Amino acid sequence: MGKGLLAEIAIKYDLSIRQVELIRKTSRSYVMKITAHQGCFILKRMQMEEHRLQFMVNTEEYLRSRGINIPTVYQTYENKHYVKYKGYFYVLQEWICAVPYPVINLDHIVRLADLLGRMHAISKEFQDAHGQIRMGGAKWEQEYEEALHFLGKWRETNACVEEPWRKAVFAYIDFYMRTGEFVKEQMKQQGRCLAWREPDIQVVLSHHDFHTQNVLLDEAGKIYIIDWEFVRFDLPSRDMNRLLYAMIKKSRAWNHHAFLKVMRVYLRRNTLSKREMKLLFLDLAFPHNLCRNLICGKFTRMTVNQINELLQKDTEKMQYMIDSYLNQ
Repeated sequence: MGKGLLAEIAIKYDLSIRQVELIRKTSRSYVMKITAHQGCFILKRMQMEEHRLQFMVNTEEYLRSRGINIPTVYQTYENKHYVKYKGYFYVLQEWICAVPYPVINLDHIVRLADLLGRMHAISKEFQDAHGQIRMGGAKWEQEYEEALHFLGKWRETNACVEEPWRKAVFAYIDFYMRTGEFVKEQMKQQGRCLAWREPDIQVVLSHHDFHTQNVLLDEAGKIYIIDWEFVRFDLPSRDMNRLLYAMIKKSRAWNHHAFLKVMRVYLRRNTLSKREMKLLFLDLAFPHNLCRNLICGKFTRMTVNQINELLQKDTEKMQYMIDSYLNQ
């Protein structure tokens, strides 16, 4: 990291910087820990437009003020929540001494479901002038189309490939494609309800990257949610899907009784209408997990047995969601 940037940060935040440690450097993020005489901080480079960044900051500030533990974003001496340096925005955040939230048993998932329900319920009152730029559900059909196109191309290019992990995934691809097409068509029949003007459809603030690496647990048992770069207005299913995926990975088989327990806890915090439940079941049946794992290269780090076990559980979950949708 350049001395020019650190000098700018030191001036803007009135810091006496002693040490800098690179935490993460990818094509999508640049994160470092700064140790100064004033304490420890996280500096993040935000690769987004300014209005998008302001929406994220406003979101965090609102939820934090209502009891959701989110690292504090510090202001500069000019009362700004970020610094612009050589075309990039940088945010200085509170350093949280914590570890990724451990998922060992169902009780850990249930605790996160309670937190997620509380966060979603609180967020229904949030209003922001920048919110329309990230109105997620209005893009669901487009996202479905793009995901299915990606899966179709993957199926086409891997039809004759002998690499073991690709063969393992290929054995399931037709089911994923059929189910994805069914979800897409059913969503169209919902009458484009994702404009969300109906009284029985309420959007929430969806973190949109709600996996256990973005949930931290400190020594006092407090849970923090970090990395809000993808936050948007949406229905609850996208966050719920990531929570269920964590549950699936740790379980031996898809367990609908466990799912019902998770949903009961969530719904005690955030009640959903019958229409919202139908949309939740429908979106949970879409092959989001398969697409993400293929794009991120997750399967290349798994054995064939691990892939088969994971995809079997995921497909059973998807079929359960379709059945639940049809029975609503």
